[in-house]
Amino acid sequence: MEIKGKLALVTGASSGIGEAAARALAAKGAHVLLVARSAEKLAAIAREIEAQGGKARAFAADLGNPDEVARMGEAVRTQAGVPDILVNNAGAGRWLPIVETSPAEARQMIELPYLAAFYVTRFFLADMLARKSGHIVNVTSPASYVAWPNAAAYIAARQALKGFSEALRLEAAASGVLVSLVVLGEVESSYWQHNPGSRAHVPKGPARPLSTLQAAESIVEAIERRKRYVIRPALLRLLFALEAFAPGMALRG
Repeated sequence: MEIKGKLALVTGASSGIGEAAARALAAKGAHVLLVARSAEKLAAIAREIEAQGGKARAFAADLGNPDEVARMGEAVRTQAGVPDILVNNAGAGRWLPIVETSPAEARQMIELPYLAAFYVTRFFLADMLARKSGHIVNVTSPASYVAWPNAAAYIAARQALKGFSEALRLEAAASGVLVSLVVLGEVESSYWQHNPGSRAHVPKGPARPLSTLQAAESIVEAIERRKRYVIRPALLRLLFALEAFAPGMALRG
């Protein structure tokens, strides 16, 4: 898809991967709609994008709340229109052993990313299907494909997002609406500060962490090249193949 001139909505856009993706899409000429909970952060990023010659608008919402999503969606549709590009990036969750994960944290990890992606996609999907165009990008981690110790609630939520993405692709296949799953390894972002204790449970591997810029470039690649899957770093493909061939062998804690 040609990004220039398109309307692109990015969730989780107040920091990290979402912010980088919003800036990258704006640099490509998209009119970017920034969505997250922090109105102040979103407004500041939107001002910076516009100061650099881009187009951006902020819409604050708690995406784990379906009523908030509906309110945000109506505002977007009224003020900007139906997005051509939807990047479901919002996510949360600490990587902890099950006995250290509270029920509230487990519920939050289902709300973000899975239910947030479901709510936002559902709000705009009927319009996209009627228009017969659109590109939905769901951003996830290797947890969608492999499991490791001490992150059970997080892994369950990410595997739900993968299942949602693949089912959504089948539903939208004949309509002209594309669905991409972008799988990113460890990324140096503010996620780790927002989810203390998680980094101690990251499986060890040879690949260096990605930058938020590299993560954003992967999202842009999925859109421009109309790719169903983008996996970074590429070494993860071997990991996933090993897991499919010999479940449980790819990662061990």
